[in-house]
Amino acid sequence: MRKASVIIGLGAFFVTMALLLKFYAYDKLAVIPLDQNTRQTVVDDHATFFDADKVAPGSGKLTTIATVIGDPDASRKASDKSGKDVVVINKGQTSDNNGEAPPMEASTQRIVIDRFTGLPVNGYGATQNGRPKQFIGQLIKFPFQTKQKTYQYWDDTADKPMDMKYVGHEDIKGLKTYKFEGSLPLAEFREQEVPRGIFGLPDTGAVVAKRLYENTRTLWVEPETGVIIKLQENQHQVLRIDQPGAKEVNALTTKSVFTDKTIKDNVDEYKTKVVLLKILRLWAPLALGILGLLLLLGGLAMSVVGLGRRGDNPDVELGGGDVESRRGRTTTV
Repeated sequence: MRKASVIIGLGAFFVTMALLLKFYAYDKLAVIPLDQNTRQTVVDDHATFFDADKVAPGSGKLTTIATVIGDPDASRKASDKSGKDVVVINKGQTSDNNGEAPPMEASTQRIVIDRFTGLPVNGYGATQNGRPKQFIGQLIKFPFQTKQKTYQYWDDTADKPMDMKYVGHEDIKGLKTYKFEGSLPLAEFREQEVPRGIFGLPDTGAVVAKRLYENTRTLWVEPETGVIIKLQENQHQVLRIDQPGAKEVNALTTKSVFTDKTIKDNVDEYKTKVVLLKILRLWAPLALGILGLLLLLGGLAMSVVGLGRRGDNPDVELGGGDVESRRGRTTTV
């Protein structure tokens, strides 16, 4: 009986450990770090654009750099206020063709997102270019345990979410990723003042033009972590004015993609984390759970067998002692 008790105890211990790894340890690790600090670079060596510096069409290398920096103190305060586990992130993005100030495009965001799902938690200080903002959809990553389905993904330029549809999977430098694609049709996203002469009209000063934008975006997402390993954008922007004889002006045409270094850095950083999360979520709990159940069943079986043997021998008492000597005892008055 003592041996069976030890085996049952071990079985219960392993089952408990399996549950703790899956539902406690995993939840502690499968979150966006509060001190998140990343830099992603997107490049097109052959972009065409309207060069504002020269007030003329231009072409050449276009570089977009996005930085994501967590704010731990603000994250803890936002978590206390919202009652959710969130991270506050400052995101900055610039696009330029020559590395000289000012850049062609620049934007800033302060976002508050759920540390597991990557979805925005609005109402706790989120801003875009310094103004309060309500975000919708995935912002900097997909959820942990990304599914093969369609997700909404926030587009900064269009200022709205777009649908990203799962279209298959692909290995990138030995790392399995899910591939998502989505498109936004050509639509106006802002107005800006430009020289009237760029539209082929007599140059009589500045005019307010409509700027339109369309994009076909492809994302390669590592599903265990939800991290975007690779990004590609086929983007087109045009300038228009509603005047007779005015020609449409190409503001930007680019097929931009993460640099090889950015992709390699992403793979190198997350491939170990992928294995660790899978161990905690699946392999370790499964192995410990099976071992624990086998030990529990084995210990219970030993207990039943032990009780059965005692039942077959009525002379065996729990208190022990010499059966024959007890039988031979007599009482003398």
